[in-house]
Amino acid sequence: MTNVIFFGHGATADDIRSRLSDLRAVGLLQDFLWIDYAHPINGAVVRSFTEEGTARLSTLDDALRSFSGDVLLATIDPMDAAQPQDVAKLTEWVGAVDQRLIQASNLRVRLLLSALPRESVDIAPLQGWSNLVLSPEEGGTPASSRIRPIKRTANGFELAQFAAPAVASIFGLWRGMPEPAVLDPDTHRVIETGDRQRFRLVRAFHRTIDAGDIEDKVRKAVFDPGQRLPQPQVNNISRAVHYANPEQLTDQCAQMFINQEISPLVSAPTAYEELQSHKVSGWAALKDNLRLYWSTVVGKPQDWVEGQRGAMNKNAATFLQKMLYGADSSVEVVLAGHSGKGSGATSVDELRQASEHTMRVAREQQFSLGQEPQLSRTWEAYHDYALGLVDGSWRDSIDTKGLRNNQGNMYIVQYGGQSVQDVSASFEGFHPLMTSTLGYTHESQATVAPFDPVGAERFAADIEYTSQQTRNEAVSRKKHEFASWRAKNSTTFAWKVGQGLWEKLGHAQQKYRDAHAKARELQELANSFQARDFNAENKALTRKLRTMWIVFFVVLALMTYMVAGRYNPDLPLGEYLQWFDWPWYVVGIILAVLLFLVCSWAVFTKAQREIFDYVQRRKLLNRNQEIAAQNLATASAEISRISNAYNQFLSWSALLGRAIYAPFGRKETSSDHLRTPQSGLPENARIAQAVLNRDDAVRMTDEIRSHIFQTEWAHRSLKSLLDDMNDTFERNRTGHSAVALNEMWGMAGLGSSTALDNLSRSLDHPYMQDRDLKQQEWQKVITDPRMARSLQQYLSRVTFREEGGSRVQSTAEFLDGMNQEKGALQAFSPNALTNAGGAEGYTEIDGSRTRIVEVDSQTALTSQLSRSVTVVQYGRITDFKYLIPDAASGAPSFKDSSDFSLDDLDDMDHMGFKSPGQSNSESPTAQPSFGRPEAPDLSDLDETF
Repeated sequence: MTNVIFFGHGATADDIRSRLSDLRAVGLLQDFLWIDYAHPINGAVVRSFTEEGTARLSTLDDALRSFSGDVLLATIDPMDAAQPQDVAKLTEWVGAVDQRLIQASNLRVRLLLSALPRESVDIAPLQGWSNLVLSPEEGGTPASSRIRPIKRTANGFELAQFAAPAVASIFGLWRGMPEPAVLDPDTHRVIETGDRQRFRLVRAFHRTIDAGDIEDKVRKAVFDPGQRLPQPQVNNISRAVHYANPEQLTDQCAQMFINQEISPLVSAPTAYEELQSHKVSGWAALKDNLRLYWSTVVGKPQDWVEGQRGAMNKNAATFLQKMLYGADSSVEVVLAGHSGKGSGATSVDELRQASEHTMRVAREQQFSLGQEPQLSRTWEAYHDYALGLVDGSWRDSIDTKGLRNNQGNMYIVQYGGQSVQDVSASFEGFHPLMTSTLGYTHESQATVAPFDPVGAERFAADIEYTSQQTRNEAVSRKKHEFASWRAKNSTTFAWKVGQGLWEKLGHAQQKYRDAHAKARELQELANSFQARDFNAENKALTRKLRTMWIVFFVVLALMTYMVAGRYNPDLPLGEYLQWFDWPWYVVGIILAVLLFLVCSWAVFTKAQREIFDYVQRRKLLNRNQEIAAQNLATASAEISRISNAYNQFLSWSALLGRAIYAPFGRKETSSDHLRTPQSGLPENARIAQAVLNRDDAVRMTDEIRSHIFQTEWAHRSLKSLLDDMNDTFERNRTGHSAVALNEMWGMAGLGSSTALDNLSRSLDHPYMQDRDLKQQEWQKVITDPRMARSLQQYLSRVTFREEGGSRVQSTAEFLDGMNQEKGALQAFSPNALTNAGGAEGYTEIDGSRTRIVEVDSQTALTSQLSRSVTVVQYGRITDFKYLIPDAASGAPSFKDSSDFSLDDLDDMDHMGFKSPGQSNSESPTAQPSFGRPEAPDLSDLDETF
């Protein structure tokens, strides 16, 4: 872009400057500098503009500080004999600029303003300046057949009104013009005008069609997250289509996801065992009984009882001690005589911490907690479901049979929020009364994300409790607002997934409570077993059986002595034992053995029945206690897994919701709004506004959305969001580490300080507030040649102001004649030069020098739907002598004398401005209009409207 610096002095030049400043203030012109060369160089006399278009005064050094590249120096010479151009002061200022911009190529153009009737003015030659003379004629377009001469007035008002837009056209000031029209497009140098005594005639025409308001409305509709989702092409044979009942679709997808990905997180508890009858062979039973009998009589019965206790009793006792009572409790858990008391256990208050403690203790006691599920696959699937419901693109591994219509098109929800809502839709429920009633310390404690059913459940209880403690209407209103908000968000896919996780967590908690209650019940039963002194019973049985054995051996010994006395009379009492011969001995032994066996076995069996029953019940109790401990540990592990999964769910939902809601950023931007002047512009410079009816606006919006939101747009949106966050945080050194999407699947979620957690909580970070890719996407659309042609077809009508009011016209009619190199006027007005100059052909247009500058969506400087056309025509190179009036002609003559009536200019309200004698009481909010200032000076910073 070429920087333009104007030098001018006098009433006419100052009036032109004022009008150019007004046009800049309403956004029609680009920046420029204006210097009144009559002022000293070191003063703050250089007029420039702020970004908002407000005029300001500064020193030359300050004004040139931001300049780079070529500079075009232009001086405005009104050819006023009363105020001739001061060449010395002009040269001094130009030299000051050259000294400060020594590396730039400073081009120089002098524009002389001619008016009718022409006057004899001494035109001072300027060495190194190209001379142009503005032809004193006004026509609508180069093809206009009717022109109006520009008359000379005492104050130069009409000349300034005509010249200001022409100056903007010649020097490329109109918004979006890439370079001044006075430059050769090939060499980028000022067109040749001859030596310092020679010049070219010039005239300029301009048309602007402002589509800024339409562009803003259409762009907002295109990127509006509240609009119905686009229906992109999914592949070569199918596209995405809206499902008539989105709630049913989200139900189906949520259930599919929960069944496939969440259900494996939980498992059924191990069933408890019961006493069951079982069959054994009689011989086996006898052998077992005799073995037990022998071990009881010969060995120690308590040794056999001890043998029934497994190593698991000690581990289970320790685990249950810590879980049921705590290691330091006064209650001591005993399993088959083993104490579970230990040290180092801590009490916990929150469910997740309790489950983690339970898992840690269970691992110490070597309990199996089940295989850790691969949650990375779970959240990759959640990502696919959430985005697939929006753009219709699904992973091949997901069964989409029920998500297609008969034509094979993929169903999607109607609005993005029906899949996953953005965190910006969170419910802000804080009320000061919650501080006293609930102990809230921060407003965030009463903020519920639109995909957090657990948080909603908690807040519902809190707001209900608060409403019961007060009659404050604001609290009741909050309660009703929350109920409506909850009902609305509970239909979304994300909410239903969260609800499914919450239900699974509830099931795991119920399993934990059931296992805990069963463990207590079994422990109480185990304690009742210890009330019986079974060791004493065993000792008594042993003594009884051994006594019977002693009696048995005594009887055997006695019978042996008796039979010995039968055959050895010399033995004491032998003579009395002659009757007891060996048959009786055999019979006696048999009877003694049988009697002994029957009696001892009867005693043993009676005791053994009690022992066996005790042992069986004890074994069953031990086994069930082990099962209870395992169920307790497993339920704790499931609670921990699902709690962690829920936190991951919250983090992923935040990221996915933002990717769907604001794929190109949340920052609101708008086009530059042009405030169209209601009057004050000549016919050769018209500003119109594009007109778009409602139906065309809808069609235009849909066409643009189809171009922007293409296949997998939501998937690309998430990747773009993560890339932008990584780049932004890395560039600003916030401490966030860059991470790829595929590295985040298995990361822990909310509250874990992982990259997933940090990114999900940094969506509204100050560094991310300026993220805005909408303009970039918008430019891609409107700079696409095919789309540009299509969009311009919608902007087929314009409205503009002219004398008599507003007028509606087709765009083609409004621009008609602007791009015609050959039109009705192929020459300047014959009165632009003397008769001799006209006779020499110097009023002819040099077609090779005509510049037509079109600014539209293809222009890099604007890339907007607004467009403009500027046509600048130049004459042949001629001599200044042809500007001197003919002696025989005191006034110009026109074919149509009605076009040249000085009376028409008397006491007119010029473009909405009152004459110096009139008061101006217009509202400051009125539409802009241009006129002459009463007394221009340095303090006049040009009112902008």
